[in-house]
Amino acid sequence: MGMNVLIVDDSKETRREILQTLRKDKSLQSFFEAGNGLEALRLISNEKVDLILTDLIMPKMDGFKLIETLRKDERFSDIPVVLLTIRSNLEDRVKGLSLGAWDFLVKPVHPVELNARVKAMLRLKELQDKLKTRVRQLERLAIIDELTGLYNKKYLIEFLRREINRSKRFGFMLSCVMLDVDHFKRINDTHGHVRGDRVLKELGGLLGNVIRNYDFAARYGGDEFTLVLPQQSHPLGAKDMADRIHQAVEKHSFGKTASGHAMRVTVSMGMATLMPENANEYETLLERADKALYKAKSLGRNRIAVA
Repeated sequence: MGMNVLIVDDSKETRREILQTLRKDKSLQSFFEAGNGLEALRLISNEKVDLILTDLIMPKMDGFKLIETLRKDERFSDIPVVLLTIRSNLEDRVKGLSLGAWDFLVKPVHPVELNARVKAMLRLKELQDKLKTRVRQLERLAIIDELTGLYNKKYLIEFLRREINRSKRFGFMLSCVMLDVDHFKRINDTHGHVRGDRVLKELGGLLGNVIRNYDFAARYGGDEFTLVLPQQSHPLGAKDMADRIHQAVEKHSFGKTASGHAMRVTVSMGMATLMPENANEYETLLERADKALYKAKSLGRNRIAVA
């Protein structure tokens, strides 16, 4: 499994005995040692640890306080902890488990039992990590457009709601740009839907590269995209961003046509800005940007219109 185990005990002899037992298992990758809870926390901050075996009674920070501290920190809250102690009373076991320990062993622990418990804990940790990875993948699928890699419309609405509230609270302007590919149906009809999908995918990548780190780009649907530009101090800032995107699209080659020429596309864009004192529902901003986009298309496409 290639797992890393941390042994926390103020007795060097105890740590040595545990190490001798666990090193016989070749599936364990490496071991770390700490003399108390504070040393353990410093070590965990710099090393990947998959399982902690800790004594209960130690100077500076005991096992109870170590578990309590770990569970309050999101970085370490999922690390399994097994308490090892000579005290076997029910009160200590209940307290340790209620604080977040995964298991409780009374010293001296038989080597066979120690190995079995450690393997069981590491199997659970491995399953937990796989489950967390899968959950993150599902969360990503729920908010990401599969073709372009940008956010989807559902998450756009959530983001807009949040940004409108921030605009009211901190006094920022909030701008929205809607754009679509000019004559996209013609691209599909002439070059095929595979090439059309490629255009959308490359356009998504281009948008992601041009906007700032805190700007937001989403595929609104079909060949239509939406940009949200927060923290604007003036509408000209959003207009400058729209100009840069417009120019970047015009210069970009979307592969080659059947005749071997570079394939170029243009986009029409509509922009709207909300002043913080007028910020209300997200629909208002989207509707204004959409009307501006319609205006740009009615004026001949390949241009930016401002609401």
